[in-house]
Amino acid sequence: MKTICYDIISFNRKKLQLKKCPHCHADLNTRDVDHSEASRKFYQNASMPVISTHAITCPDCGWWAVRELRLDNELYYPPVEEFIVMDASGIDSDKSGSHTTSEQSDPAPWEQVLADKAYWSNCEVMSSRDAVELFGSAQMLLPKISGVSGKDVSNRVKSLAPVLFPILVIILIGLIGVYL
Repeated sequence: MKTICYDIISFNRKKLQLKKCPHCHADLNTRDVDHSEASRKFYQNASMPVISTHAITCPDCGWWAVRELRLDNELYYPPVEEFIVMDASGIDSDKSGSHTTSEQSDPAPWEQVLADKAYWSNCEVMSSRDAVELFGSAQMLLPKISGVSGKDVSNRVKSLAPVLFPILVIILIGLIGVYL
């Protein structure tokens, strides 16, 4: 089994979801799985840990990935760690950071990844280009901006008038005093 681990925390503010298989472009299945050994250690050391672990599989070609988010709600926000370990059998074998074993692949190859900390230790930072290829184009999480009507603007100005009027009077008196 050949895998590669990516540190994807830098993309946390984006809506990154694996929906299509990077090899055959089929729809992917996602399900919750037990946390990795690395996350269990994080859980023991964190004050208020929150961990989510998902297995993502392709029903057509067998490609898979394990995505894990680790955060400590007491100390940090946004999340402190987010990783994805995935099947790298379709990636060039010279790729650094990949972890290869000679064992036969079993029905759930990610079980070995969850049990062995070595899969999570040599993570690469994912480039933006690789992220777009894997996740598709992402959208930044921005506040929703709705259309502003004239009535909304008028109500806003009216609500600010009691504060703005005295300030404008003081500025006007100051300007008149400068020119006199």
